[in-house]
Amino acid sequence: MSVGAVLAACSTSHSAAENADFSTSAPSIDRTILAARGEVVSSSPGLDSWASVTPAGTRATRIVYRSTSGVDGGATTVSGAVFVPGGDRPAGGWPLIAYAHGTTGISRDCGPSDNAEMFGDIGAVASFVQSGYAVVTTDYQGLGLRTRTAAHPYLEPRTAAHNVIDAVRAARGIEPTIGPNWVVYGASQGGNAAWATAENQASYGVGNLRGAVASVPLLDAGYLVDRAQDGTLTAGQRWLYPILVGGIAQADPSIDPDDHLHGPAAGRLATLTSCSGDRDAVAAQVRSADAATFRADSPAAAQALRTAIARQSLPQTATDVPILALYGSVDDIIPVDVMEVTLGEGCAKGDTVQRVRLEGQGHAANSGALLRDWIHARFAGRPTGGDC
Repeated sequence: MSVGAVLAACSTSHSAAENADFSTSAPSIDRTILAARGEVVSSSPGLDSWASVTPAGTRATRIVYRSTSGVDGGATTVSGAVFVPGGDRPAGGWPLIAYAHGTTGISRDCGPSDNAEMFGDIGAVASFVQSGYAVVTTDYQGLGLRTRTAAHPYLEPRTAAHNVIDAVRAARGIEPTIGPNWVVYGASQGGNAAWATAENQASYGVGNLRGAVASVPLLDAGYLVDRAQDGTLTAGQRWLYPILVGGIAQADPSIDPDDHLHGPAAGRLATLTSCSGDRDAVAAQVRSADAATFRADSPAAAQALRTAIARQSLPQTATDVPILALYGSVDDIIPVDVMEVTLGEGCAKGDTVQRVRLEGQGHAANSGALLRDWIHARFAGRPTGGDC
């Protein structure tokens, strides 16, 4: 979704029974690690390139902060950035948007806070600031050149939630003008992170999470394994599939990417999942390769990958945090039938979900003024009901 356009203009194979191990049982976290969550390890001024996009007077700070792994409960450090509007803060402090970015890759050069344009997200951040919100972004564990702790476990929900929530802690620590009320926004991978944040707020959270916006959320990627075996992956899904396989393997070492990537993708996982070098050229070759490129070596290997994905798919548990779920009817990454089944599972758990199907739109869905108005209503404390 182009959040910049929205705000600036307005000044299938998943069941709960399959979710096991690290995804349904939270890891034990040592009390000393819990006590350090959100502590800012280092800070530096925002990149000069950001200042040309953000409103005049915006204070931008890059940060490295402490968080925890959702896989093993270990201590981690994560990078991100904080943006605060110029001028006087409102009574009660700046309302905060926790911004969870979409898929970039799974290597350390894929952290948006190290990139001149935040991989395209700086415009959306600027639009939120222009609308009177402070913003904190997280690069997620394992993404970012300023950290060296654990690898990025792509789509592992607890890790993503911890990283978002601890970014909020860090933002409030470094910018005392930020108030206690916040909303989480994310698209695609970030939509997954936003939903996971809503689910984990009660047990891990901080402040007053008023709502979660999950735009085109990649909640359950199991259908991609089925399509890889059938040879029916779209061009966009072919770009995503190596990132999915490699990222799942970083959370579950029993998955061997070599069992799933062949032909022009064989032996090129590092290139296909990075954010620099020859990725675009290699990805173009992969998108045009034959169907065997992504077919697993055996049915057992395919099933192992499905099972690993199911363990961390969402939704997992009910949440009291209201969720706005936006999705397109012609999304070439997440089929509309898959999306609607998955959102229905959230409804079945008793979640308050407002589901908005955007006809004729794809993975870059744009809901217009609806997003602005929904977020404003959450900060205003107005009640909301879902449409489940």
